[in-house]
Amino acid sequence: MAEMSLASIQKKEKITDQVLEQIKDALMKGELKPGDRLPGARELADKMKVGISSVREALKMLESLGALESRQGEGTFVCDALQGGAANAFAIQMALLPQTADYLVEFRKIYETAYTHLAMDNASEEDLINIEKHVLALEDKMDRLGSEAFMAAEDELSFHYAVLSATHNPYIIKIGEVALDLFFNILQERLEPLRILEAVQDHRNIYEAIKNHDQDLLQRVFVKSFTWWSTRFKEPGLEA
Repeated sequence: MAEMSLASIQKKEKITDQVLEQIKDALMKGELKPGDRLPGARELADKMKVGISSVREALKMLESLGALESRQGEGTFVCDALQGGAANAFAIQMALLPQTADYLVEFRKIYETAYTHLAMDNASEEDLINIEKHVLALEDKMDRLGSEAFMAAEDELSFHYAVLSATHNPYIIKIGEVALDLFFNILQERLEPLRILEAVQDHRNIYEAIKNHDQDLLQRVFVKSFTWWSTRFKEPGLEA
């Protein structure tokens, strides 16, 4: 069972929030690690001098966020992997930020440029095969539907997820997934989709740049792409 440095709760703020904060701090400090079993709710309540109901509520909140899991007859454990079906508090917080055109384009420009350059440095042969697979699938789709067909957000996301994965950095991957989901959900709601021909050209060039460590090609793709996004986001329907 993990040892946690717990303090008595000061009852000035909501008790459940303070319990949750102490458990979060223990995770951040490494006092609780993936796979660790937490002390029982009664023991936690006694150490923090709070009611057991507040502890149970905090534990349920952390379970819903995918940080903890309860095992029948065994106790409560820190998850050793991110839970796919769990609520993502970071994604919710991102969605509540002002959906301003300039903010979104600036964030994507900075973040996508950074993670794509990291993918260029870290991509393995397997990563390159995976990225090209998404390029080839989109090229095949264009052959079937025609170059004037529109791009599906799922096709765009799957390509960028493959690039993110090639960074091999779990922090960058998780933040990138949340940011891309938000960006393309807004696109689906408020803008006409991108024509498939333009996406095919950009994806092919990004893949070739990563494969060949071609910084100049990647820069040209990004200048073209983000100029296009900036123009599109000025259309009516999205706060500018």
